[in-house]
Amino acid sequence: MAERPNFEQSGQAHVDFSPSSDGPSSSNSAPAAPYVLQTRWEVVKQLGQGGMGTVYLARDLRLSNRLCVVKRLRVDFFREEDRQQALAFFQREAMVLSSLKHPNIVLIHDYFEEDENYYLVMEYVEGENLQAKLVDSGHPFTEEEVVEWAVKVCEVLHYLHRHNPPVIYRDLKPSNIMVDNTGTIKLVDFGIARPYAEESDNTHVVSGGYSPPEQYWGGADPRSDLYGLGATMHFLLTGVEPLALQTSSPQQVNPRVSSRIDRVVQRATSQDVWLRYQTAMEMLAALKAESKSNIRKVPLTVLILAGALVLSALIFAAVSLVKQPTRSVTEGTIETRARSTDTLPAPKSKKGESKKVTAMAPQPAVVVDTPQDRKPTDQQVLTPPSPPAPLAALVPASESASNSAQPDHLPLDAAMPDNREESSTDPEGLTPLGSH
Repeated sequence: MAERPNFEQSGQAHVDFSPSSDGPSSSNSAPAAPYVLQTRWEVVKQLGQGGMGTVYLARDLRLSNRLCVVKRLRVDFFREEDRQQALAFFQREAMVLSSLKHPNIVLIHDYFEEDENYYLVMEYVEGENLQAKLVDSGHPFTEEEVVEWAVKVCEVLHYLHRHNPPVIYRDLKPSNIMVDNTGTIKLVDFGIARPYAEESDNTHVVSGGYSPPEQYWGGADPRSDLYGLGATMHFLLTGVEPLALQTSSPQQVNPRVSSRIDRVVQRATSQDVWLRYQTAMEMLAALKAESKSNIRKVPLTVLILAGALVLSALIFAAVSLVKQPTRSVTEGTIETRARSTDTLPAPKSKKGESKKVTAMAPQPAVVVDTPQDRKPTDQQVLTPPSPPAPLAALVPASESASNSAQPDHLPLDAAMPDNREESSTDPEGLTPLGSH
C-alpha cells in the first residue's frame, strides 16, 4: 500500500468539496466519496490516514450541512489479535468522548457500525495542529504563546484527571493539539485514551520522545500526561523533537528561552515520576507564577525610585519643621508684648482722675518697632522721664542763694521737664519753681 500522509499532522484550514476518488482503503472498502452513512453523514473527502484508521471530511445532512469529521477504523490487520485490540481502542475512544464536555476537547456526534466497518463522527475543527503550524512558520513559537497554550492544556488535563472515572490521555503531543481560526485549542484523537485504574494492566502504547518511561511498561498515570506536555513545550519552543527517555531542556537548544520556563519543562519531563509535578493544577500554578514574575520586575524598580523621592521629600519637610518653630516663637513673643500694651489701664491721679495717655496707643501686630525708633507726634506729649539731673543743673546760678534755704527734697514736679501738659492750678497747692 502506498504511504499516505498522517492525518494527525494534516491541517484542516483548507476544505475542498470536490469529490475524491480516495475512498476508504481496507479489505471491506467503502464506495468512493461522496457517499452517505446512516442516511445522515455525507462523506466528502479523505483528510488523512493514521495507524488506527482513516479520517474523512463529511456533512451533516440533518443539521444545515454542518461540517464534521468521520473516523473509520482500520480493519486490514494481519493478525486477528491486532484487529481486536484496535477495535477495543476505537470503542473506548467513543465511550470516553461521549462522557466529556469541555470547550477544549473535540465533541463526539455519533458512533455506529455499518457493513462490518466501525465509524466515529466528531466535531470538525477548522485550523491546524501545532506541529503543522510550526512547520509552516519555519521557526519556533514565542515563549508567551507556548505558555498560553500550556496553561489551557493544563486546564484540560485537570478536567480529565478529575473526571469520574479519571481519564488518562496518554498521547499528548503537538500533532494532537489543534488550534482553530479563533485561536482556541482543542485536544483531538482520544484513540489510546482510557479510564484510569491503578490496579489494571495498561497497554504498552508510546510515542517516541513524548511518552514517559513508565508508559513503556504500561504504568501510565496522570503524571504521565504532564510529561507529554513538558515534551510538547520543548518542541514548540525549539522546533526540535525531544529525545526519548531524557529530561528536556529547551534553553540548551534555544538560548532565548528563559531559565524559568526551562525549569518548568525540566521538572515536567523528569524521568523520576515523583520529581515531576504531581497534578495538572500544580504545573498550572507554576506556569502562571513564572509568567507573573516577569511583570513584577518593572513595578519593583518604579517602587524603589518612588520610595527615594518620598524619602527626599520627608527629609526636606523635617528640615523645614525644625526651622519654623524658632521664627514662630519670636514673632509670637513680639506680638504678645504688643497686645499686652494695648490692654494696659490708663494711669490715674490721686483724686481718681484719669490722665490722657497717648504714648501707648495700640500698634498693628505686624509692625514691630522699638521705643528708640518711634518719633514723637503732636499727641505724644508725654515722654518717659529722663534720669534725674543734679540739683545744681536745675537751679540757675543767680538763684542758688535763695534756693539754698529750700528743703533738701524737692517736690516731684520740680524735677519734671517743662514741656508736659499741666493745669494752671496745681492740685497739690505747690507753686511752680519758676514763679519765685
